[in-house]
Amino acid sequence: MRLGVLTKAVLAQSGAIALAAVTASVFAGHAIPVPLLVALQALLAVLLAWWLRSDPWWLLIHAVFVPAAAVVHALGIAPGWYLSGFLLLLLLFGPAVRSRVPLYLSSEPTVLLMSSVIDRYVTNPLSGGSPRVLDFGSGTGSMVLGLARRCPHCRVDGIEAAWLPHLIASARLAGISNARLTRGDFWSIDLGEYDLVYAFLSTEPMPALWEKVRTQMREGSVLVSNSFPVPDITPSEILEADDTRRSQLYIYRVTASQSPHSAP
Repeated sequence: MRLGVLTKAVLAQSGAIALAAVTASVFAGHAIPVPLLVALQALLAVLLAWWLRSDPWWLLIHAVFVPAAAVVHALGIAPGWYLSGFLLLLLLFGPAVRSRVPLYLSSEPTVLLMSSVIDRYVTNPLSGGSPRVLDFGSGTGSMVLGLARRCPHCRVDGIEAAWLPHLIASARLAGISNARLTRGDFWSIDLGEYDLVYAFLSTEPMPALWEKVRTQMREGSVLVSNSFPVPDITPSEILEADDTRRSQLYIYRVTASQSPHSAP
Protein backbone atom coordinates (compact mmCIF):
# COMPACT_ATOMS: atom_id res chain seq x y z
CA MET A 1 0.00 0.00 0.00
CA ARG A 2 1.34 3.42 -0.95
CA LEU A 3 1.39 5.85 1.97
CA GLY A 4 0.36 9.47 1.54
CA VAL A 5 2.76 12.29 2.32
CA LEU A 6 0.95 13.33 5.52
CA THR A 7 0.70 9.73 6.69
CA LYS A 8 4.46 9.40 6.29
CA ALA A 9 5.01 12.62 8.23
CA VAL A 10 2.78 11.53 11.12
CA LEU A 11 4.41 8.08 11.25
CA ALA A 12 7.92 9.57 11.26
CA GLN A 13 7.18 12.07 14.02
CA SER A 14 5.10 9.76 16.24
CA GLY A 15 7.55 6.89 15.78
CA ALA A 16 10.47 9.13 16.70
CA ILE A 17 8.67 10.43 19.79
CA ALA A 18 7.88 6.87 20.88
CA LEU A 19 11.47 5.70 20.39
CA ALA A 20 12.83 8.74 22.25
CA ALA A 21 10.39 8.05 25.11
CA VAL A 22 11.52 4.40 25.25
CA THR A 23 15.14 5.55 25.37
CA ALA A 24 14.33 7.92 28.24
CA SER A 25 12.57 5.14 30.17
CA VAL A 26 15.46 2.71 29.67
CA PHE A 27 17.85 5.24 31.13
CA ALA A 28 15.41 6.44 33.77
CA GLY A 29 18.08 6.19 36.44
CA HIS A 30 20.23 8.72 34.62
CA ALA A 31 19.43 12.37 34.09
CA ILE A 32 19.35 12.66 30.29
CA PRO A 33 19.44 16.35 29.30
CA VAL A 34 16.28 17.51 27.55
CA PRO A 35 18.23 19.01 24.62
CA LEU A 36 19.79 15.60 24.02
CA LEU A 37 16.37 13.93 23.93
CA VAL A 38 15.10 16.60 21.54
CA ALA A 39 18.09 16.07 19.25
CA LEU A 40 17.58 12.29 19.42
CA GLN A 41 13.90 12.66 18.44
CA ALA A 42 14.84 14.88 15.49
CA LEU A 43 17.46 12.40 14.29
CA LEU A 44 15.07 9.47 14.60
CA ALA A 45 12.35 11.39 12.74
CA VAL A 46 14.73 12.08 9.85
CA LEU A 47 15.82 8.44 9.70
CA LEU A 48 12.22 7.18 9.76
CA ALA A 49 11.20 9.67 7.07
CA TRP A 50 14.14 8.54 4.92
CA TRP A 51 13.13 4.90 5.47
CA LEU A 52 9.57 5.78 4.41
CA ARG A 53 11.01 7.41 1.25
CA SER A 54 9.75 10.89 2.01
CA ASP A 55 10.83 13.73 -0.26
CA PRO A 56 14.11 15.46 0.74
CA TRP A 57 12.35 18.63 1.84
CA TRP A 58 10.39 16.59 4.41
CA LEU A 59 13.67 15.42 5.95
CA LEU A 60 14.55 19.04 6.66
CA ILE A 61 11.12 19.65 8.20
CA HIS A 62 11.49 16.64 10.49
CA ALA A 63 14.99 17.76 11.49
CA VAL A 64 13.82 21.17 12.75
CA PHE A 65 10.19 20.57 13.80
CA VAL A 66 10.58 19.42 17.43
CA PRO A 67 13.79 21.41 18.13
CA ALA A 68 12.06 24.57 16.86
CA ALA A 69 8.98 23.82 18.97
CA ALA A 70 11.19 23.36 22.04
CA VAL A 71 12.99 26.66 21.43
CA VAL A 72 9.73 28.55 20.89
CA HIS A 73 8.26 27.05 24.06
CA ALA A 74 11.32 28.10 26.05
CA LEU A 75 11.02 31.69 24.77
CA GLY A 76 7.53 32.05 26.23
CA ILE A 77 6.12 33.72 23.13
CA ALA A 78 2.56 35.09 23.39
CA PRO A 79 -0.11 32.80 21.80
CA GLY A 80 -1.15 35.46 19.29
CA TRP A 81 2.17 35.13 17.49
CA TYR A 82 1.50 31.44 16.92
CA LEU A 83 -1.79 32.27 15.22
CA SER A 84 -0.11 34.95 13.09
CA GLY A 85 2.61 32.53 12.05
CA PHE A 86 0.07 29.84 11.22
CA LEU A 87 -1.97 32.22 9.05
CA LEU A 88 1.16 33.38 7.23
CA LEU A 89 2.22 29.80 6.54
CA LEU A 90 -1.31 28.99 5.39
CA LEU A 91 -1.24 31.85 2.88
CA LEU A 92 2.23 30.89 1.71
CA PHE A 93 2.20 27.08 1.73
CA GLY A 94 -1.39 25.97 2.42
CA PRO A 95 -2.08 24.22 -0.92
CA ALA A 96 1.25 22.36 -0.70
CA VAL A 97 -0.25 19.89 1.79
CA ARG A 98 -2.81 18.71 -0.75
CA SER A 99 -0.76 19.15 -3.92
CA ARG A 100 2.48 17.79 -2.37
CA VAL A 101 4.34 20.65 -4.07
CA PRO A 102 6.45 23.03 -1.93
CA LEU A 103 7.29 26.57 -2.98
CA TYR A 104 10.38 26.31 -5.19
CA LEU A 105 11.76 29.46 -6.80
CA SER A 106 13.28 29.29 -10.28
CA SER A 107 16.71 30.91 -10.58
CA GLU A 108 17.64 33.55 -13.15
CA PRO A 109 20.04 31.15 -14.94
CA THR A 110 17.15 28.68 -15.21
CA VAL A 111 14.98 31.39 -16.77
CA LEU A 112 17.75 32.13 -19.26
CA LEU A 113 18.10 28.44 -20.12
CA MET A 114 14.33 28.10 -20.51
CA SER A 115 14.23 30.95 -23.03
CA SER A 116 16.74 29.03 -25.17
CA VAL A 117 14.64 25.86 -24.81
CA ILE A 118 11.62 27.75 -26.16
CA ASP A 119 13.64 29.05 -29.12
CA ARG A 120 14.85 25.52 -29.94
CA TYR A 121 11.74 23.45 -29.27
CA VAL A 122 8.81 25.74 -30.09
CA THR A 123 9.53 26.56 -33.72
CA ASN A 124 6.07 25.74 -35.06
CA PRO A 125 3.35 26.80 -32.58
CA LEU A 126 0.45 24.38 -32.47
CA SER A 127 -2.12 27.16 -32.71
CA GLY A 128 -0.42 28.77 -35.70
CA GLY A 129 -0.03 32.02 -33.76
CA SER A 130 2.20 33.06 -30.88
CA PRO A 131 3.79 30.22 -28.88
CA ARG A 132 1.89 29.53 -25.67
CA VAL A 133 3.86 28.68 -22.53
CA LEU A 134 2.54 27.69 -19.10
CA ASP A 135 4.31 27.74 -15.73
CA PHE A 136 2.53 24.88 -13.95
CA GLY A 137 2.69 26.22 -10.39
CA SER A 138 4.09 29.72 -10.89
CA GLY A 139 4.88 30.68 -7.28
CA THR A 140 6.01 34.30 -7.03
CA GLY A 141 6.18 34.66 -10.82
CA SER A 142 9.93 34.50 -11.46
CA MET A 143 9.66 32.21 -14.47
CA VAL A 144 6.58 33.89 -15.95
CA LEU A 145 8.12 37.35 -15.62
CA GLY A 146 11.50 36.24 -16.97
CA LEU A 147 10.09 34.44 -19.99
CA ALA A 148 7.62 37.23 -20.79
CA ARG A 149 10.52 39.69 -20.94
CA ARG A 150 12.99 37.44 -22.76
CA CYS A 151 10.44 35.97 -25.18
CA PRO A 152 8.15 38.87 -26.14
CA HIS A 153 6.81 36.83 -29.06
CA CYS A 154 5.32 34.28 -26.61
CA ARG A 155 2.21 34.33 -24.48
CA VAL A 156 3.27 33.18 -21.03
CA ASP A 157 0.67 31.99 -18.51
CA GLY A 158 1.12 31.04 -14.87
CA ILE A 159 -1.18 29.35 -12.40
CA GLU A 160 -0.65 29.23 -8.63
CA ALA A 161 -2.88 27.96 -5.82
CA ALA A 162 -1.34 29.74 -2.81
CA TRP A 163 -2.72 33.22 -2.10
CA LEU A 164 0.41 35.07 -1.01
CA PRO A 165 2.76 33.93 -3.82
CA HIS A 166 0.01 34.71 -6.33
CA LEU A 167 -0.40 38.24 -4.96
CA ILE A 168 3.37 38.80 -5.12
CA ALA A 169 3.46 37.50 -8.70
CA SER A 170 0.51 39.71 -9.71
CA ALA A 171 2.32 42.79 -8.41
CA ARG A 172 5.54 41.85 -10.22
CA LEU A 173 3.72 41.25 -13.51
CA ALA A 174 1.62 44.40 -13.52
CA GLY A 175 1.77 45.98 -16.96
CA ILE A 176 3.36 42.97 -18.71
CA SER A 177 1.10 42.54 -21.74
CA ASN A 178 2.16 39.06 -22.84
CA ALA A 179 1.80 37.44 -19.39
CA ARG A 180 -1.31 36.22 -17.58
CA LEU A 181 -1.73 34.84 -14.07
CA THR A 182 -4.49 32.68 -12.64
CA ARG A 183 -5.01 31.70 -9.02
CA GLY A 184 -6.37 28.19 -8.68
CA ASP A 185 -5.71 24.49 -8.70
CA PHE A 186 -3.19 23.81 -11.44
CA TRP A 187 -4.44 20.23 -11.76
CA SER A 188 -7.72 21.59 -13.15
CA ILE A 189 -6.15 23.47 -16.06
CA ASP A 190 -6.28 22.01 -19.59
CA LEU A 191 -2.75 21.63 -20.96
CA GLY A 192 -3.93 20.97 -24.52
CA GLU A 193 -3.67 24.60 -25.62
CA TYR A 194 0.00 24.99 -24.68
CA ASP A 195 3.11 24.43 -26.78
CA LEU A 196 5.34 24.13 -23.72
CA VAL A 197 4.64 23.50 -20.04
CA TYR A 198 7.26 24.23 -17.37
CA ALA A 199 6.97 22.57 -13.95
CA PHE A 200 9.08 22.77 -10.78
CA LEU A 201 7.17 20.43 -8.48
CA SER A 202 8.49 17.49 -6.41
CA THR A 203 8.97 13.75 -6.76
CA GLU A 204 5.48 12.84 -5.55
CA PRO A 205 3.25 14.35 -8.28
CA MET A 206 5.41 13.58 -11.33
CA PRO A 207 3.52 10.41 -12.39
CA ALA A 208 0.22 12.30 -12.19
CA LEU A 209 1.67 15.21 -14.16
CA TRP A 210 2.90 12.90 -16.91
CA GLU A 211 -0.53 11.26 -17.14
CA LYS A 212 -2.05 14.74 -17.52
CA VAL A 213 0.51 15.62 -20.19
CA ARG A 214 -0.04 12.33 -22.00
CA THR A 215 -3.82 12.69 -22.12
CA GLN A 216 -4.08 16.44 -22.81
CA MET A 217 -1.05 17.78 -24.65
CA ARG A 218 -0.73 17.40 -28.39
CA GLU A 219 1.95 15.72 -30.45
CA GLY A 220 5.01 17.96 -30.71
CA SER A 221 4.34 19.90 -27.53
CA VAL A 222 6.93 19.93 -24.74
CA LEU A 223 7.07 19.35 -20.98
CA VAL A 224 10.07 20.75 -19.10
CA SER A 225 10.51 19.57 -15.51
CA ASN A 226 12.99 21.33 -13.27
CA SER A 227 14.98 18.88 -11.08
CA PHE A 228 12.39 16.08 -10.99
CA PRO A 229 12.31 13.54 -13.85
CA VAL A 230 9.22 11.62 -14.90
CA PRO A 231 9.64 8.04 -13.61
CA ASP A 232 10.32 5.41 -16.31
CA ILE A 233 10.15 7.95 -19.16
CA THR A 234 13.34 8.82 -21.05
CA PRO A 235 13.66 12.58 -21.60
CA SER A 236 14.43 13.97 -25.04
CA GLU A 237 17.25 15.98 -23.48
CA ILE A 238 18.66 16.98 -20.07
CA LEU A 239 20.10 20.47 -19.69
CA GLU A 240 21.93 21.97 -16.72
CA ALA A 241 21.52 25.56 -15.61
CA ASP A 242 24.51 27.59 -14.48
CA ASP A 243 23.18 28.29 -10.97
CA THR A 244 24.29 27.29 -7.48
CA ARG A 245 22.00 24.24 -7.49
CA ARG A 246 23.19 23.11 -10.93
CA SER A 247 19.49 22.76 -11.73
CA GLN A 248 18.69 20.12 -14.32
CA LEU A 249 15.90 20.57 -16.84
CA TYR A 250 14.32 17.33 -18.06
CA ILE A 251 12.79 17.93 -21.49
CA TYR A 252 10.05 15.68 -22.84
CA ARG A 253 8.71 16.19 -26.35
CA VAL A 254 5.31 14.55 -26.63
CA THR A 255 5.25 11.97 -29.42
CA ALA A 256 2.35 10.59 -31.45
CA SER A 257 2.42 7.34 -29.48
CA GLN A 258 2.16 9.23 -26.17
CA SER A 259 -0.62 11.64 -27.09
CA PRO A 260 -4.18 10.87 -28.22
CA HIS A 261 -4.20 14.24 -30.00
CA SER A 262 -2.46 14.56 -33.34
CA ALA A 263 -0.73 17.76 -34.33
CA PRO A 264 -2.81 20.20 -36.45
